Amino acid sequence: MFSNDTVKLLEKKISDMPTIIGGRSLKHDIDDLVASIFPPSKLAIVDDAQTSDAMGDHVHRALKGRFGVMHVTLAGTPEATTEIAAYVAQKAEGCDAFIAVGSGTINDICKYVSHKSGKPYAVFPTAASMNGYLSANASIADDGYKQTLAAHIPRAVFCDFSVIAAAPARLNKSGLGDSLARPTAQFDWLLSHLLLGTDYDETPFQILAALEPQLLDHARGIAKGDMASVELLMHVLLLSGLGMTMAGGSYPASQSEHMIAHSYGMLKGNTQNHATLHGEEIGVTSLHVAQLQHALLRQKPSLRRDNFPKEDIAALFGGHVADESKKAYFKKLERMEHSGIGGEIPARRWDEVVAKLEKTMLPPDKIRSVLEAADAPHVPEKLGWNKEQLQKATSYARFLRDRFTVLDLL
Repeated sequence: MFSNDTVKLLEKKISDMPTIIGGRSLKHDIDDLVASIFPPSKLAIVDDAQTSDAMGDHVHRALKGRFGVMHVTLAGTPEATTEIAAYVAQKAEGCDAFIAVGSGTINDICKYVSHKSGKPYAVFPTAASMNGYLSANASIADDGYKQTLAAHIPRAVFCDFSVIAAAPARLNKSGLGDSLARPTAQFDWLLSHLLLGTDYDETPFQILAALEPQLLDHARGIAKGDMASVELLMHVLLLSGLGMTMAGGSYPASQSEHMIAHSYGMLKGNTQNHATLHGEEIGVTSLHVAQLQHALLRQKPSLRRDNFPKEDIAALFGGHVADESKKAYFKKLERMEHSGIGGEIPARRWDEVVAKLEKTMLPPDKIRSVLEAADAPHVPEKLGWNKEQLQKATSYARFLRDRFTVLDLL
């Protein structure tokens, strides 16, 4: 699916590259594809009501004559939580491997459960809705606290582009929104490297460099379900996931824009419309953060070293979140103390930092125009979000995770 140069670069960085197969229709080859990855064994096919109709039933019928299969279809609109993960693990206890049929939630659940149980998994994506198919981490909520937890990548990703292109338009537009976190995440990751000396790697961005401008020009095609446009989007999302895997975490694709979105979702009593999709939220928060980052470059900032506001965090997000995030924030404070920067960043040093950061950015107007071309949400109101609550999420997000971002500068 990728260019020879990209494949060679990936194989240098990732020791156990997954099998990645894409085609205009894979429904007649499902059993052979899975048999090329897994020996005769008992498989747990995991989907939900929507993805079962889209692809899960086809996978089940294709595999039940060749493998022992258990079909676990999650009811309603499931969320990726420790409770649902435990349910899937219990239902699939006697299985040797997992087949995820779905997108973000189903993939994260299977990725997490298979990792915890030491069993492999493969995935049939049903939408180009997010970039986590090939990342070695899973976004799982525990008692309302959303965390990025260690997991493993699938043995294989089988992309049937006829299924993916036929997904509801909102899902693929959500994937476009998720991909727009690249510039804001790269800015934050590089910022942390330049000021605190944390690790940074250009490779996850090099493998996207040729495709990203093309993707931005295909926003309307993605909204219309044009297969070539959706294929391009899926390529970008898969490469973004591999970039996270080679980086050893979600650093290249998830920074302050994700922190704000997750914080908004965790606010007690928020007015969030739970029908919103992750990528829709990230499109909005990526634009929001891009505006903050561009404004920051025209200032002379200093590091923010506030005491952890435990009572405020507990009141806004709950006591469990306050306890967990306090540990993360102290890790970040420790790195900030070791940076050698006492207060305001020296002007000459900041000028050097700005020159490097500017090379990573997309102008906010460009991000907005791409979202508008796709008829995707670009302002909080389009998500049903409350501006006052968004401001709270923006103000407190930096306390909830140990990543140093634009939110840690004053």
